[in-house]
Amino acid sequence: MKELLYKAQEMIRESGCADSRLMLFHNIENNICFMNGKVDKQQRSDSFSLAVTLYIDGREGFFYTNVFDDSSLRSFLRQSVMITRMLAPDPARGLIDPASYYKGDGPDLHNYDPAFEALTIDNHTAFSLIDAASKIDGRNVVSVDTRYTDRLHRAHYLCSNGFEATEHSTRCTLSTMVSVKGEGDARPMDGWGQTRLFLNDLTGDMAREIGETAYARTIRKIGQRPVKPGFYTMVVESPVAGHLLMPLFSAMAGQALQQHSSFLEGKLGKKIGSELLDMVDNPHIPGTRGATYFDYDGAATKPMKLFDRGVLSTYFIDTPMGRKLGMEPTTQGIHHTIMTPSSSSLEDILKLHDECILITDFNGGNCNPVTGHFSYGVEGFHYRNGICVQPISGMNITGNMLDIWNHLVQVSNDADPYEADLIPSLVFEGVSFK
Repeated sequence: MKELLYKAQEMIRESGCADSRLMLFHNIENNICFMNGKVDKQQRSDSFSLAVTLYIDGREGFFYTNVFDDSSLRSFLRQSVMITRMLAPDPARGLIDPASYYKGDGPDLHNYDPAFEALTIDNHTAFSLIDAASKIDGRNVVSVDTRYTDRLHRAHYLCSNGFEATEHSTRCTLSTMVSVKGEGDARPMDGWGQTRLFLNDLTGDMAREIGETAYARTIRKIGQRPVKPGFYTMVVESPVAGHLLMPLFSAMAGQALQQHSSFLEGKLGKKIGSELLDMVDNPHIPGTRGATYFDYDGAATKPMKLFDRGVLSTYFIDTPMGRKLGMEPTTQGIHHTIMTPSSSSLEDILKLHDECILITDFNGGNCNPVTGHFSYGVEGFHYRNGICVQPISGMNITGNMLDIWNHLVQVSNDADPYEADLIPSLVFEGVSFK
């Protein structure tokens, strides 16, 4: 990988471009699917791709190829330089200050499993796991779809002004989706899964638990129907709670601020939510998804406070946007987010409320990036005093992002430590259900 990048960089210089950033990616993925206990699909992909960013007199060109023989690569890069010269200049574009680069002095992040090197699609240890997760012993089962995926990722970075680094990571996911006969023609569906960085961490016991949990989550949906429209306390289950954070993260992006399409514009350092909105992004925790020491531009990452007891603590500003906005660069975006938990379990929280709706899935909808107004389709369960009285579907929640986050009243302790975003179950008061 290094030799190919050195060669490409030299070809770029010979074509008359002095400043460049090169990224060479190598990804190996295995996908195995069982349908009703039988192999339905097996896929393996092994891909190399080269991403090239060129800077010429304030012009930036981005190009992509997976053809690497000398003649084709030289022609591709020569044409890329020619095209870049024809682009409109933008003074904000260019390589970052070398002082901002990661210096290569961090300890091992322990997010790479060498065992993935030997995996093949036909002789894969995952088959026994998939089989265990597919065995559903229950009534009314229509279909059981079990999937295993793994990914080995390598990347090597080379910038003409001094940055060079390599990163690699692995992850594997096992999941089961179950469909059952419901009332009439209804076919409720739900599932469960687990992701790990190391293959040996997916065990047979875990696989069986995935299948059992998927079935249990599905069977409880029989009889779904809307409840009476109104304002309810809303509990958003941990696996989907991050859905409500995505509009906040999008509004924190430098591009959104520069284009005046962010409902968080002008709110840095101001309170935008309740004191329970407390979160950091820490990409330096070994053994976690999203862990990295540098962004795509080579800038060193660091732990950052995102929200401090409801106060917006940062924007996501990369170097070009920093130049445009006259702001110091921070980061290109989130990596491994952690929301401050409480000591309360989800079960304890459900018992605390006379009446609430537990949201277990979002079904479509949107959020206006300028105003923060949203409307999302939801499904879940109606609870009274900790007891589920009815599964619900066919309803929407509506409101405004700034308003709903100011009505965050409880945070649970149930975030999955193996996810990239550690967001526990969240409780919001006075949410409109229609």
